[in-house]
Amino acid sequence: MKIDFTLSPQSEEIESIYHGLGEFNQTYVPEIEDQSFGLFVKDESGKVIGGLTGFIYITSIQIRFLWLSDALRNQGIGSQLIQRVENEARQRGIPNIAVDTYTFQAPGFYELCGFHEIGRYKDYLVKGVDKIFYHKCVSGN
Repeated sequence: MKIDFTLSPQSEEIESIYHGLGEFNQTYVPEIEDQSFGLFVKDESGKVIGGLTGFIYITSIQIRFLWLSDALRNQGIGSQLIQRVENEARQRGIPNIAVDTYTFQAPGFYELCGFHEIGRYKDYLVKGVDKIFYHKCVSGN
């Protein structure tokens, strides 16, 4: 046996770990799905100027990225995107929404949207920057 540390591993190497973990997880959660989704804000020419992406699982939606161009910020569009995700969760009977962010990004925004901090990784990227994990239980399920 040999253990190699590799910077910038090949995609095939990463996929072998991903698939191996997936096979292991099947024993405990046999019907797991990870369907990706996106909500995109586009300008008149069709260029993406903001949006939200994530994954839908059995009991959870994981928001992966939320970004709005400077021109779109502070207009309620981010809240509209979160509301759309919440509506989708309710329609699908999914009770949980999760997201993580950094202290320099949008913790206040997520808290205003009703998310609750469930964990924090201090000094994650650099000293003084924390990665914050949030959860929201969507009512009506």
